[in-house]
Amino acid sequence: MHKSITCDGEDLVIDKTGQDTVFVKDKRGNTMQLQMLEGVLYGTVYKREVLQQIKYVQLREDDIYLSAYLRTGTHWTFEMVGMLLNGTAETIPKFKGKNQLEFMTSDELSRLPSPRIINTHFKLSRAPTQLREKKCKIIYNLRDPKDVAVSLYWAYMDGGVSGYQGTFQDFLELYYKGTVDSNGMFENLRDAETFFEENPDIPVHFQVYEETMKDPVAQVRALSDFIGLERNDDLCRAIAEKCTFARMKADKDKYSLKVNGKNFFYRKGIVGDWRNWFTEEMLDEYYCVYDEKMAGSRFYERYARTKVDEKTS
Repeated sequence: MHKSITCDGEDLVIDKTGQDTVFVKDKRGNTMQLQMLEGVLYGTVYKREVLQQIKYVQLREDDIYLSAYLRTGTHWTFEMVGMLLNGTAETIPKFKGKNQLEFMTSDELSRLPSPRIINTHFKLSRAPTQLREKKCKIIYNLRDPKDVAVSLYWAYMDGGVSGYQGTFQDFLELYYKGTVDSNGMFENLRDAETFFEENPDIPVHFQVYEETMKDPVAQVRALSDFIGLERNDDLCRAIAEKCTFARMKADKDKYSLKVNGKNFFYRKGIVGDWRNWFTEEMLDEYYCVYDEKMAGSRFYERYARTKVDEKTS
């Protein structure tokens, strides 16, 4: 079935020229179409020539580099930071991909006024080489990998690009193996950890999805302080209110990526949706993988099973 894909109200043209297309397969034979570049998997929606130039992108010292794995609240963080920089709780027009490394050429990025929010789903080890040289402030998104798995599965099923049609349980096999975008969230987390250890002089702020849901005003204030703005509590409260899921979904609707008219970016915007998808058996398997992939990590405790048990006991 053909799917109509639009962005900013215009048809989105997917150019696969020069892509090294691969079809990853789950245990039941369901396939997902991605592209491979230098050992990393990416969605075919990205032009290969744009992906290849990312490491050479020229950065500025006042750039704010937003590194976020897919479905960790990229749009949410981008909107809050953009409003803080603009000094007003007004919706940021256009698709956030206008500032995303995977969508913009170096020339297009160079024409953006400072300070820029440069956002990407790329692993930090694949960031522009100047990120280390310029020591740009980094905002790194964190979200429960179980909720990310659910949201990413939904994105593949409804996205109209990957062609995947397996069950969620079948998809988890691919998620665990890292045969999904950017080689999976676990690899993204470990890669980020290595980057931070190797670059301790680069300022970083962790934007935690669950904490932002719990107290959005406090998190907007923390972003404001990290960026280095003079604290404006009235503005922070206004931004937190403007950036609730319901208001963002409505305000950003005309700028969003849509598949057959359905908003692709905004699904539920909740914490703990994984409980509607994981059986006890699937959860046991997940934590076996989690312990293997994340043992010893600085991020391990945040999403360890003991934390889940504490919240549900």
